[in-house]
Amino acid sequence: MNTLYVLNIEQFNNTDIYMETLKHISEERRNKVDAIKHPLGKYRSIGAGYLIALGLREAGLDPFTERISLSSKGKPFLPDHPDVHFNLSHSGNYVVCAFADKTVGIDIEEIRPVKPSLIKFSLSKHEMAEYEATPDEFREQKFYEMWTSKEAFLKHIAKGLSVRPADIGTIYKDKIGQLNFHVWHDIPGYIITLCSSLEKPELTEVRL
Repeated sequence: MNTLYVLNIEQFNNTDIYMETLKHISEERRNKVDAIKHPLGKYRSIGAGYLIALGLREAGLDPFTERISLSSKGKPFLPDHPDVHFNLSHSGNYVVCAFADKTVGIDIEEIRPVKPSLIKFSLSKHEMAEYEATPDEFREQKFYEMWTSKEAFLKHIAKGLSVRPADIGTIYKDKIGQLNFHVWHDIPGYIITLCSSLEKPELTEVRL
């Protein structure tokens, strides 16, 4: 098992699709969706719930009864099925979910203007040199390729943003060298990066 799903949450602007999708997610997830007031938050939550349910069904599990727990750093996992791994991310109008039989970390980011202070905070000296050597029109893309790799890695090892992003490569040098970082530019205006020990999976765009 090694799958990556991506879903455009703008589909939930259609009331019929929104209501039908609610039928396919767990009661716990429906309660979360109901508790969220902002439409964007609702759409992201129901999208995440649907992709989790889709992945669980593909793994032969029942999304309505399967228990999902959180690690101390907030990474979701299946306590009754330690051989099934998944991870979620969202940005802008998209939600992504990776399922695999090995630990995974996934991040998606919408490409948008970056403040110089965030660049300085996030990049090491080596990364900054690479960023500055990139032509101006591609610098934002380069930054988000680096950023999503950092996020995906930290989610892979279930650490969250517990260290300064610029220091990740130094602190976790040995671990990083043992993993693969798969990047997608399939969604215009977005970067997706998956961190795992597996080969690059096919990206499946989910249409409701």
